[in-house]
Amino acid sequence: MEFQVLGPLEVRVGGDRLPVPGARRRRLLAGLLTAPNSPVPLSRLIEAVFEDEPPGTAVKQVRNCVSVLREHLDDSERRLIVTEECGYRIRVGESQLDALRFTARLADSRRHADEGRLDQAVRVIRSALALWRGPALDGLGGATLSGPAARLDEQRLAALELCAGWRLELGQHGDVVDELSGLVSENPLREGLHAQFITALDRCGRRAEALHAFHRLSTSLAHELGVGPGAGLRRLHEQILAGDARPSRTRSGRPGGSVSGTAGSVPAPRPPAAVAPSVPRQLPHTIRDFTGREGHVEALDALLPPCGQEPGSGRAVVISALDGSGGVGKTTLAVHWAHRVQHRFPDGTLHTDLRGYGPGRPATPDEVLEDFLVALGVPPAAVPAGTGARSGLFRTMLAGRRVLIVLDNACAAEQVRPLLPGTAGCMVLVTSRDSMSGLVVTEAAHRLTLDVLRPSEAAALVVGVIGPRRAEAEPVAVDGLVRLCARLPLALRIAAGRAAAHQHLALADIVAELMEENSALDALSRDQDPRAAVRSVFAWSYDRLTPPQAHLFRHLGLHPGPDISTAAAAALVHLPPRETRALLDALADAHLIEPVARDRYRFHDLLRAYAAELTHHRDPQEDRHRSLEAVLTWYTHTAHSADRHVYPTCTRLTTGLPAPLHPHPLNDRDHAWTWLTAERTNLVAALHHAVDHGLDDHAVHLIDALGFLVLTGAWEDRIATATAALRAARRTGRREHEANVLLARGEALAHLRRPEAEPDLTRAADLARDVGDIHLQIAARTELGQVKRLQNQLTEALRHFEDVLALSRGFGPGRWEAVAEGNLADLHADLGNHHQAISHGARSARLRRLIGDTDGEACALAVVARGRQGTGDHHAALVHGRRAVELGRASIGCHDATLARPLAVLATSLHHLGYAAEAAACWQEAAGIYTDRGMHADADAMRRHIRENTRSPDGSPYPGT
Repeated sequence: MEFQVLGPLEVRVGGDRLPVPGARRRRLLAGLLTAPNSPVPLSRLIEAVFEDEPPGTAVKQVRNCVSVLREHLDDSERRLIVTEECGYRIRVGESQLDALRFTARLADSRRHADEGRLDQAVRVIRSALALWRGPALDGLGGATLSGPAARLDEQRLAALELCAGWRLELGQHGDVVDELSGLVSENPLREGLHAQFITALDRCGRRAEALHAFHRLSTSLAHELGVGPGAGLRRLHEQILAGDARPSRTRSGRPGGSVSGTAGSVPAPRPPAAVAPSVPRQLPHTIRDFTGREGHVEALDALLPPCGQEPGSGRAVVISALDGSGGVGKTTLAVHWAHRVQHRFPDGTLHTDLRGYGPGRPATPDEVLEDFLVALGVPPAAVPAGTGARSGLFRTMLAGRRVLIVLDNACAAEQVRPLLPGTAGCMVLVTSRDSMSGLVVTEAAHRLTLDVLRPSEAAALVVGVIGPRRAEAEPVAVDGLVRLCARLPLALRIAAGRAAAHQHLALADIVAELMEENSALDALSRDQDPRAAVRSVFAWSYDRLTPPQAHLFRHLGLHPGPDISTAAAAALVHLPPRETRALLDALADAHLIEPVARDRYRFHDLLRAYAAELTHHRDPQEDRHRSLEAVLTWYTHTAHSADRHVYPTCTRLTTGLPAPLHPHPLNDRDHAWTWLTAERTNLVAALHHAVDHGLDDHAVHLIDALGFLVLTGAWEDRIATATAALRAARRTGRREHEANVLLARGEALAHLRRPEAEPDLTRAADLARDVGDIHLQIAARTELGQVKRLQNQLTEALRHFEDVLALSRGFGPGRWEAVAEGNLADLHADLGNHHQAISHGARSARLRRLIGDTDGEACALAVVARGRQGTGDHHAALVHGRRAVELGRASIGCHDATLARPLAVLATSLHHLGYAAEAAACWQEAAGIYTDRGMHADADAMRRHIRENTRSPDGSPYPGT
């Protein structure tokens, strides 16, 4: 006995057709055959049998239908239709059901293609397609059977596309044109078929017809769905216009460059461009002539986790706290030792300067965790918000790994604790001027204290720098240098470095010069405070700089950030970058600054303090103020230039900024993003410095360019900078700037779902209305609407969004109108007003596309897909969902909005149409994004969808659920 569902339902016995009398019995049989060898609940069979409201006797009638079917199909022993606890199951083999044969042949054809046998793959898949006699279950109707029938029809179309692709690879272009010409007419919105049809036309030399087919598809998509062709089709169109369309073949034998068009086809995840190497090695360069500290090196060696120890087992995390005064060599020892042993940590070495001592604010655990997570491979936009979420993800990523972590220049135990791993196998080395007793008590840290070098070690350091021959010639001078530098490594290295650079000078002469310098600096007693030796060496080295070098060194002490680029230093001293670079290199040669990357330098914090002291004593206040103004102007101007690249469609309050003497060129969005992320710490420091020094115009202008912080997930930085800038805005008395800063802070607070958001946004909206600023009114009311929506006050949210739409029409390039339409679409989808959601969402997508806002278009298409789902049109929802995911993958922004949400929407339609594995993959990826962003409730919702709606082929839950 054979059953056929790939067309009208038929039963055949020995090749002869066996009629199944009665529409209800046919629908019952179809309901069983669409789930072969699987139990079908009685409730589902009732829905299949009764098209309208089932009667009270429905269960009895279905059981009677089963009995009649068994008798009709000669199944008196109930081996064909088996009674299950929940319902019934039909037992059929591949030879008995055409749908099973189709699936098996399709799998065989893929195997042949995978092994490079395309000819055989085409023959097998064509034999599979030959099983079809028309639309699946044609003529049966009924809502319950329409879903399984649509899934089968979709599988046929997918197979046709697969076959056409292989035949294009084999050069059978003419045959493909003939086969697809009718199919594209029957499926006017199916992009995969159109892409193959257009390709075949072009390869047959019918270029004009290929271009006409593309424009016909574009018109249909715009008219029916409000979207344009996907990226793959657009590229194909451009290649045909340029005469450059070429067949491609991948290693597997499948066509390359195909457009995703099948229902189950989800655009594959792209590796984020910013992902760091899987094994980070972040240590700075070690010094070549390190000497001494043997006892400390041995003590650190003794703390190493055993080589054979499995990560996560045995001993706890090893923490060593290395403390000592400034200039005593803590960092040098830590870096030297870490280089010696990092081969024992195959999973990487992490390093950061916590900036615990020196000007400016210490590094926060939040920003350090972000850097570490990115180094470990987390995309910047996927770093979660909040110290707790970041610390948790950091510990998760270190579990089972052996990583060495060097935390340099810490100021307190509280700064360190969130940066500690949670399982054994890792080792943490902390340096600080503080004793870190908190870590010793609560984290069982091993404390090592560093003092000045022993006389023999100090002498060995000098010999290592100047060379043994010269040291042997002047042993008394070596001892004098050691004594004058108080055996402090920093002072010794600077003084010996100068001697090594001036081979024509006797070491005794250099010692004499240093003695004269030291006697002039009588504010400190060398015998009472070792820092006096450091200051003496600094002054001696500084006095040997040329006037331009000395001028730059002093003014570097004015810079608010932890490091400085050549371009920023040039702004500080009003010189061209090329000329400034030569001066910076000279300071690096004198060991007064340290190069850390190309065109980027940093100070030892003692040298920074010395430079700041010099400029305050030697440079007029007007000169210092002019330099600070110049560097803040440079940062503000460059930040706004970068912001325009990253947010090309956004309206900013700040316009017409004065240009710096030498503007920094930023060529494109990627260049701008690289600059913003590299300068993030300096930009935050510059804003706080401007506020603290009453440079309020710079503060309110700079906060307007720090929107990129939200793209990196730095919500706390956004709140802290806005809180600081609010003081400056209120001091200016300009209410539009106060509104702008309140808006920035309220947006960040709202994202973190903090109750303080609403008062900030309400005040911002009121101020914007009072000063007549439409842009700020729109922005503040938009955020207020989102807050009300989260509070489930949907009527209030709707009022805000409708008011925003009225305000935004005709305002600016159309971005705010697109935002308003998108928000209304979302809200109507929440309310079940599906047609209104589609209408608003389509307008939002169209506006976003016109202004080139691909992130916004992804969000808009996702809500259109939601609306289509609400109307039951899951095929159209797939088109929108796939496009949204494609656009979302290209986003540099917060993937929770631009990718996770479209994935979740797409998964719903995939699941509805029976593509359980693809749906699970989408929900799983969305859950991962939400988890990485610290949005655990959303992640849990995605995993719940997987648990409740999908199972793997063997019946077990999908991994990770």
